[in-house]
Amino acid sequence: MKRYKSDNFPVLHYANSRGECLYQVRLYADRPSFLSVQSGMLRMQVLLGFIEARATVIDAVIKTEGTLHYLSIICSSVARPAAFSLILKKTVPRAIIEEISRRHAEESIAARAVRDEVWYAIPHSKAVRSVHESRRILLALLLEYRALLAECSTALPDRQEPNVLVPASDFSIPFLFFEQDGSICAIPDFQVETISPGGNGSHILHLQHGYGIRVIVCSELVCIKEIDIVACRFLEKKSRGYYRISTTVTGGNFDFTIVVPSFL
Repeated sequence: MKRYKSDNFPVLHYANSRGECLYQVRLYADRPSFLSVQSGMLRMQVLLGFIEARATVIDAVIKTEGTLHYLSIICSSVARPAAFSLILKKTVPRAIIEEISRRHAEESIAARAVRDEVWYAIPHSKAVRSVHESRRILLALLLEYRALLAECSTALPDRQEPNVLVPASDFSIPFLFFEQDGSICAIPDFQVETISPGGNGSHILHLQHGYGIRVIVCSELVCIKEIDIVACRFLEKKSRGYYRISTTVTGGNFDFTIVVPSFL
């Protein structure tokens, strides 16, 4: 879907006359299967808005294939490549940023201008899906490893997880937060396949079969929030598959209970 109805050639010419650098920014994002296509589109539109606040966006296209969403932007900025990358990575950490020539930008805009709708598929979607799936598996294994350490620390109190300051990483993933028995719990959103209504206003989380054929009943869905799992400290095992963890957020520490499906 094209985000701008005009071809924006004048904006491109003005950017060139000011000596600005031209960039193509691309972003791939997976939508959890329990959310609607509209929610994935909205997320891409929000990210586009963030980029518009930091650069002059000349052209933008959003595409969707199943649960995979793609945002492609041509923009200009007075910032040189190294500085522009640092600026944009703070907002969109996994964005693919490429400096392009004026001719490349003109050809891309002209190709998109000939039709009202974008008619071609998401580029490299098969490879991207494989990379995303591999990343999800590695993240799930990391959580299981940290949970296993928590199990060992319960059995062997002398083996506590070291209390060290962990630097920021690229392992921030969206967690689905929910309330269960008066506690705030969370699970990585990619491990939830569907959500269905339960009795007395409750909700039933049906987990992806690859992470364990289980269901979780909760009293309330709270929010979806990105958490850096590397920076999380597993404090204790609460019950089978449930672990109390702590992480640092703006304003102090944030403690909650994480669910590890394979340990349920």
